[in-house]
Amino acid sequence: MLRISLLISSTLSLEAMFQFDLLVLLLSLFLMALVSERFVLYVSKIAEIFGLSEMAAGFVLLSVSTSLPELLVSTIASLIGEGGLSFGNVLGSNIANLTIIMGLAVILSRTRVPINEESHRELVQFLFLASIIPLFVVQRGSLSLALGIVLLILFAYFSFIVSKKASGTTIFKSANNKDKLLLWIKFLVSLALLIVISKYTVDSSVNIAEFFEIPPSVIGATIVGFGTSLPELATTIQAFRKGLYDMALGNLIGSCITNLTLILGVSSLASFSTVNVVAAGSFMFFVLLSTMTMWYVVSAKKSFGRRTALILVTIYTLFILQELGFSIIIF
Repeated sequence: MLRISLLISSTLSLEAMFQFDLLVLLLSLFLMALVSERFVLYVSKIAEIFGLSEMAAGFVLLSVSTSLPELLVSTIASLIGEGGLSFGNVLGSNIANLTIIMGLAVILSRTRVPINEESHRELVQFLFLASIIPLFVVQRGSLSLALGIVLLILFAYFSFIVSKKASGTTIFKSANNKDKLLLWIKFLVSLALLIVISKYTVDSSVNIAEFFEIPPSVIGATIVGFGTSLPELATTIQAFRKGLYDMALGNLIGSCITNLTLILGVSSLASFSTVNVVAAGSFMFFVLLSTMTMWYVVSAKKSFGRRTALILVTIYTLFILQELGFSIIIF
């Protein structure tokens, strides 16, 4: 009788902990999206001071800023030995960016996005090259120091190329010096908040994964991957509505490149932990599928609208169903 009582007590305790962790995760993701949106606003105002071009601001400045949640989550996960969550977060964020985030941005902004074939195709080519690299992680089964160095070099190279080609025009005017100090204070405060919130996101995600006996990489690719992509959704919708298409696509595609180079590179330097190869295999399929779909859109179309957006949302739906255990695609 005592054993049964202890078992019931333990079960209730586990359920209470799960509910608490779920609440913490949902709250932290909400706060992360909220704070990240303000952070991007402050970064955009800082961009006005330096007079950045549209493509450079989208790829270099906005993509790194909106990818900051992924960077913080992945780095913290790596430091506590959860390389699977870090790897899953990076891949899941990319799948979300190229499918549901892009699709929802087009649908919600009610606009048809024109394609700048030359500049956008080069971004997608960079993305495809970066997307192949995680295959080596899957084959090796762990992150490594050498991989981290290579990825950081690639990020620096891509940033240099895009900034160099985008330096012809500027869309921002010089800002007044009146509130610069307050702007930098807000910038640093929002950055500090993101760091704290990211820590809670990682801890609650790992606890939930352990409760359901799900590989952390799966949690990272689905819940955390989509949650940390919310800043990209907000900024892309706003840019589409304002007609800043180069900035929007530079931000979204640039965020994916940033995830696969800068973020995965930093994570590799911070951790050499193993990666669940079986779980990561399905991630890679959808990473390559979403990348190739975006490559086709950029190469074969002069613009895309609601129909293409619905296809992208469908791909993400298949990805979620696959990760939940439904046999949508046979590997």
